[in-house]
Amino acid sequence: MQTILNFLIKHNHWFLFILLEGISFMLIVRFNNYQGATFFTAANGAVGGLYSAIANVDTYFGLQDENESLLAHNRELVEENALLRNRIAELKSREALFTDSVVQQIGAGYNFHTAAIVSGNSGAGNNFYVINKGAHDGIKSEMGVFNSKGVVGIIYQSSTHYSLVLPLLNSKSRTSCKVRGDNTSSILQWDGKDTRYSHLVDLPRHTRIAKGDTVVTSGHSAIFPEEIPIGVIDKIEDSADGMFYLARVELFVNFSTLSSVFIVAKDGYEEQKELERKITKE
Repeated sequence: MQTILNFLIKHNHWFLFILLEGISFMLIVRFNNYQGATFFTAANGAVGGLYSAIANVDTYFGLQDENESLLAHNRELVEENALLRNRIAELKSREALFTDSVVQQIGAGYNFHTAAIVSGNSGAGNNFYVINKGAHDGIKSEMGVFNSKGVVGIIYQSSTHYSLVLPLLNSKSRTSCKVRGDNTSSILQWDGKDTRYSHLVDLPRHTRIAKGDTVVTSGHSAIFPEEIPIGVIDKIEDSADGMFYLARVELFVNFSTLSSVFIVAKDGYEEQKELERKITKE
C-alpha cells in the first residue's frame, strides 16, 4: 500500500495534468455544439462497434452449438442410411438366393416373373389380390403364384397391366398337393374361417401322414411345379363320413403381410391345359 502511495505522490503532477485535460475536454464538449456533436457521434460509433463485436461473439458461440447439433444429426442420418443400405442389400441377397434355390429346385422348363400386390383383402370367404403385372407382361390365367415362404394362389384373370390372384384363402381355391415323402395326391381347400390354416380334404386313409409333416405341391397339374412348399400339418382327424382323413395345414404364407410375389409358368402349359379341357368336355 505504501508503495502505491509513494508512486502517486511521486507522479502527482501527471495525474493533475490528466485531470485538468479531462476537465478541459468536458468543458469543450459541453459548451461547443460542433465538438459535442462530433464527440457523441464518435462515442456512439464506438459503443455500436463494441455491441456489434459482442453480438458477433455471442453469434459465433451460438453457431458453434448449432453446428455441433447439426453434426450430431448428420451422424444419425449417416448411420440410419448405412443401416437401410445394409437391410436393402440383405433383402436383395435373400431374394436372389431364394429365386436361385427355387429355380434349381424346379429345374428347367419354367418361366418366372415378379410382381407387387397393389390391392386386395384377406379374411373374408372370397379373398383376392391384384398385382401390377398383366397380359402386357406375359401374365395369363392359371399361372402359379408364390412368394419366399410358399404357395400364394393362382392367376384368375388378367387385364393389360394388372392381374387378379385367387389365393389359397378363397372358398373357390382348389390346389393339388401332397405330403412330402408320400406321393398320394390330395386337394387343399380353405373352410373360410381361420386365415392361418387350410385343409387337406379327401385324404385316403392309407396315406402315411403325421403332425409336423410338410405339405407341398404335387406337380400333377400345369399350374405349379412339384415340391413348392405350402404348409405343415397341424392336426389330423377323420372326415365327416369317416372314409378319409381331414388334415389341418398351417400355411407358410402370412397373407396379412403379403406385398410381393413370383409368378411361375410352365413352358407349353397352354397346350397341356387345352388337352385337359378337351378331356373334361368329353
